[in-house]
Amino acid sequence: MDFGHYTDEPVTIAVDLVNTYGQFENEEHLNSKDDLAAFLDEHAEHWPEAPHRVREKDLHEIRALRTQLREVFTSKDESSAAEQLNEVLADVAAVPRVSIHAGAEPHLHFEPMDGSPARWLGAVTAMGLSAVLIEDGVERFGICGSTTCDDVFVDTSRNRSRRQCSDTCTTRENVAAYRQRLRAE
Repeated sequence: MDFGHYTDEPVTIAVDLVNTYGQFENEEHLNSKDDLAAFLDEHAEHWPEAPHRVREKDLHEIRALRTQLREVFTSKDESSAAEQLNEVLADVAAVPRVSIHAGAEPHLHFEPMDGSPARWLGAVTAMGLSAVLIEDGVERFGICGSTTCDDVFVDTSRNRSRRQCSDTCTTRENVAAYRQRLRAE
């Protein structure tokens, strides 16, 4: 599903950021400033405006942001998801800015007044997730239904039927169900 020009990459960044902490295995993937810099570099091709000078403070702020964004995915209703997104947007002081870059048509970006990586990530990811919430509802936000994973995802299926975060988890669950059926016979 195409969430629109502004939303595609911010949604991907939000999902990737939330999944930098493995809830199921209690595993941290943003252990250092270098890990955070690598995360930002990994997404730089889509958002060249992103600040890349990372401080220790940014690492702690982005981990806190990640927790806030995960709460959007675990929200039971639009009201609680909107409340969480509004809190992030207020925290980072996101403001709209008309942007023209790389030959693109003029479009809106929502960016913080200061250029710290934490504020930038907060503004970009919260606006992307806000667009999904507004256009498609809270039921598009999901947590993997696999018994061995709890990564988040945005359901891009036409019929809102996605239950796992990836093809890997879907296959793992299908194989487990098949084996269970064989044992039951």
